[in-house]
Amino acid sequence: MESYKIKSIIAEIAGGIEDLIGRGVICTDRKLLLYGLDRYAFAMRTILANLGYHNVEGYLSDDEAQVLRCRADMENFSCRFLAQEAGLLRIWRLEERLEPFDSGVAILVASKSYGKEKAKLEALGYEEHIHFYSVYDFRDQELEAFFADKKKMSLPEIKQAEKEMLAYVDRLCRKHGIRYWVCGGTLLGTIRHQGFIPWDDDIDIFLPLKDYRKLIDLFREKERAREAGYYGMLGFGTSENNDFADLLAKIVDKRTIVAEDIGTVRKVNPLWIDVFPLVGMPEDPAERHLFFAGYREMNRKMWREFYAANGRVDLFGRWYAKQKEYISRYDFDGSEYVGVLGAVYGERDCTHKRVYAETLRMPFEDIEVNVPVGYEEYLDILYGAWRRLPEKHERKTRHDMLVYWNQAMAYGKGRGNDQYYNAGL
Repeated sequence: MESYKIKSIIAEIAGGIEDLIGRGVICTDRKLLLYGLDRYAFAMRTILANLGYHNVEGYLSDDEAQVLRCRADMENFSCRFLAQEAGLLRIWRLEERLEPFDSGVAILVASKSYGKEKAKLEALGYEEHIHFYSVYDFRDQELEAFFADKKKMSLPEIKQAEKEMLAYVDRLCRKHGIRYWVCGGTLLGTIRHQGFIPWDDDIDIFLPLKDYRKLIDLFREKERAREAGYYGMLGFGTSENNDFADLLAKIVDKRTIVAEDIGTVRKVNPLWIDVFPLVGMPEDPAERHLFFAGYREMNRKMWREFYAANGRVDLFGRWYAKQKEYISRYDFDGSEYVGVLGAVYGERDCTHKRVYAETLRMPFEDIEVNVPVGYEEYLDILYGAWRRLPEKHERKTRHDMLVYWNQAMAYGKGRGNDQYYNAGL
């Protein structure tokens, strides 16, 4: 397996559905019910429609509160936008639809907790492989086998590796006159904790778009000259054949390997720090609002194409030119307002450019990093009452990932797997 792979969970679910079609389980004259009210159940409905199957009756869930919420959402949508509700799918609690017993249904399940769902369906008299079917095994034995001989990294080891990457990028940027600042939770940690937020496990930096491109070019030169060591760069803009859906790049440590589940795809790549391009924004507030809205709409269309193609990740590359053009509309140095597009904070990730008028050096653990002089204004907008620690139940990481030492990569040994889409470094 190479150093960067993407495996589309949606494509795997599509493969499971196609297999059931080939076996005659799914056919146009059999009632289909989808278990769950999540992205996987909704993806199954899209995939079935893509394949020409429009005999889905609706969704099943044992979560009564969620059933009521979804019913209310559908009713609100239909009264606003539909002339009639005839085309809407139904949403049922298990007992509402499955009692009395109905032998003519095919219940499709795509769930990470399939064992629990199986027990609930069997308790109602339904049999696996006769009345209900799992379309995808979320355990993913292929990935389990790949990581079986790897040594898991501890949280202190992860943070040490990330801090070393940050120190490397800091030296590189200062040597070559490239502007950068720590941002997001890393900036908050720098100011409030003089290092990592104790319950956080990642590092974020951003650079003006011109400098972002300079950093990419610098890494390319170092790769060609074999001067990059075990560090590399991947992501948005690092290849003309872009394969990243998100507007960011990653500095990676090729001595490590990570299994990350982000819901729609599983990623296998080295441990990283996130690198965001900082772009110019319109001065007028209404125009800025439209600028953010325009990017969200472009992103929505990209993901709609992903689902319409049953989860083909190589389609992300088709959007690279449009994304590149969009973020280049306003120059950082010529704009009064600057910010980040595509991040989780939305329009809060935008400030007056005076925030970056000067750069301060501040301690982060046992190194120093670049901090924008207007960090208080930035943090006030992004987090509000950031000086106060969050409640204990809120102190948790947002990443669903496992990190390992990649001995095979460290010693230059390659392992291939054609079932993954290889983006390379």
